[in-house]
Amino acid sequence: MPNAKKQIVIIKVENKAGVLSKVTALCRRRRYNIQSLTVGTTNQPGISQITVVFEEDKDRINQIANQINKLIEVINIEVAEPKDVIDKELVLLIVKNKKIADRFLEKTTHNIEIKIINSYEDQPIMQIIGSGTEVEHFIDELDLENEVVKLVRSGLIALKI
Repeated sequence: MPNAKKQIVIIKVENKAGVLSKVTALCRRRRYNIQSLTVGTTNQPGISQITVVFEEDKDRINQIANQINKLIEVINIEVAEPKDVIDKELVLLIVKNKKIADRFLEKTTHNIEIKIINSYEDQPIMQIIGSGTEVEHFIDELDLENEVVKLVRSGLIALKI
């Protein structure tokens, strides 16, 4: 896909059982690969927000957005431009030793928040919070084989501004 880039789709839905399943089933049937998916309640009672990240070209994203919008529980859907959102992602990781953790804490030049939150069997457990792009860059610099024991990502959350 020559024009494919990460696309953020923000979907406001009724907070009902089965809605997420309908959205993901639609993506699966149309062969869209979801790179990141988060769901949470909003400040509006009974309304949840689904944030989906795809790596597709804009035309294909508009197609799936139109299909999702036809679901009865969907209140609103937006394909968000990166300049129009504030996004964050959380990463939890266990590194092999304190020396590696200290190096991460000292060397990071990214605009991310990184700290040691606990330890398990002398292996530091770290938390990283930052924009999706910054987190992606940070993870790309890790030696996942030799430095990291476990790593898990939350998925992107986005707030349209």
